[in-house]
Order: sequence, then structure tokens, then C-alpha cells
Amino acid sequence: MYPWHDTFHMGIVHFMAYPQATTQEDVVQSVEEILVDEFFQAIEVSALLDEGVLQTIGTMCDVARVEVLLGAQPLVLSKGLNLGALEEEERKQALEALKQAVDKAYVAKAKALAFPSGKRPGERKEEEARKRLVESLVELCRYAEQRAEVSGYLLGVNLEVFDYAVDKRALIGPAPFAFEVASLVRAECPNFGLTIDLSHEPLLFEDPAGTLTLLAPFVNHVHIGNAVLVKGHPAYGDTHPRFGLKEGCNDVQEITEFLRALFRIGYFERTTFAEHPVISFEVKPLPGENPRLVVANAKRTFLSAWNRLFPIL
Repeated sequence: MYPWHDTFHMGIVHFMAYPQATTQEDVVQSVEEILVDEFFQAIEVSALLDEGVLQTIGTMCDVARVEVLLGAQPLVLSKGLNLGALEEEERKQALEALKQAVDKAYVAKAKALAFPSGKRPGERKEEEARKRLVESLVELCRYAEQRAEVSGYLLGVNLEVFDYAVDKRALIGPAPFAFEVASLVRAECPNFGLTIDLSHEPLLFEDPAGTLTLLAPFVNHVHIGNAVLVKGHPAYGDTHPRFGLKEGCNDVQEITEFLRALFRIGYFERTTFAEHPVISFEVKPLPGENPRLVVANAKRTFLSAWNRLFPIL
């Protein structure tokens, strides 16, 4: 047992760590590889998987006593969905796709669903886009509430804060915009929250501790990863490379400070939709790298950061 087991659940974003797992057999095998590792108490799987595979994963996680979360980031990014779209038909199309992701989350017995907003439309239209986004999020949260009546539990709905100007160019976005949107949605929907990803903070040119302090009331889910801002580097942008890269923005010290900020805002004491608050690695192998080694790298890096906070005497 690791010292944080009763404080938070350590997770991993499966579809980033194992990008080569595209067949059902590969997905199930690589999920099992994570589930037999007692380091992890949570796993995030892709909303692009079909319901049969998700049901299988849900059963596996139940046996292993690991919590499932559903990631709709691949769905939104691969299909160019935009919950803040100014064109009503485009917005409704995105909303319908995310409602289907809610259905899949309940099939997998996932505790929460995470996804990005979609692209920003341009500065002069962003205020209107944020209004449309709020409208979409409220409807999505209410849909999840309706499904809860049948499923027996309420799904957490988490908007992930992405980069604004470097790679994905998402509407949400800078912390003040995230605060504005989250305040409006949470006022109507208690199952709404935000996903904060350490790897996106350098891409937003924001201070992670400052972001967490501002957004503290809404932080329901956390990712930890790395980023590279050196143009021309294979890991430039929102690629979530392993820790330890010379050009990387995040490593042991940055994770240590991020954890310290999470303690400071009371993240580990709050009630989220999972059994315990979740921190998930979001790391992806560069071409030619072995996923198992990249996962091992993340674990060692986290242990080093944790030991700086709580030295082993």
C-alpha cells in the first residue's frame, strides 16, 4: 500500500500511455497491465471505445477495485467538436456526441467524464462562444442527472482546461475564462467541475499554483504531465512527453510544487464524484519509446516528488 491510498487515488490516462492499443484485444490487455499494478487506483479510458469494450473494462475494474473515469478528449479532438460553436447546428452536434459519451460512461460505471471545450473562434467572438459553452455544459450536466435516476449514481462532468494559443487553441483556456464559465455552470449544476492538467500550464503561460488558487472551488479532477515549448522539438505542444526531457517544462520540482498547491487548496479533503480525489498521469511515449518504460518513468518521478513533500526518515 502506498502512503496516499487513503488520501487520493492515483490514476493514469490509458489512451495516452498506450497509443498503439487500437484493437479490442490490445486495449483489454494493456488495461489489465495497469489494473494488476497496485500503484494505480484509477484508470481513464477513451470514449471512442465501443460500449461492449467499456462494459468489459468496467467489470475488470470492479474485480481489481480500481475506479474508472471516461475521457472524451479523443472524441472531441478527433471529430473537431465544439460545445461553444456559434453555429447552432454545430453546437448541437457536439452536445449530442457528448451525451452519447455520458451514456457510455454509465455503461462503464465510470465516476466522471472529462473533455475540452473545443476551439476558440477568435477574440471578438469569444464572449458569445463562452455563453454558448455555458448553455451546452448546463444541458450536458442535466442530462447526466437524468441518467443518474436509472444508473443509481451521479456522474461527474468535468471540463478540462486546455491551451489557448499554442497547440489545441481551446476556448477554455485561460484561468479567468475557466472561472467565469465554471461559476455560471456550477450555480445550476452541482455535478460540474474542472480538470486541471499540469502539462497544460506551461502552454497557457500560467503559474500552476495561481491557477489552482483561482479555480479551487471547481477543481474536481487533476492530471500530471510534461510539456515542451521548444519549437521544432518532436514533443513540442500538447504531446504529454515523459518526464526527464532536457527541454521539458515539468519534472520533480514542478510536481512537488503542484502537489503542495493541491494540499493548500484542500483538494484532498473535498468530496468529488470518485471514492477519493483522483490524480492521473497523462504521459505519452515519443516515437520508438516503450509505453511500459514511460509509465515506470512517471511513477518514479512522482515518488521523488512525493518524498520531497514527505521525506522518508
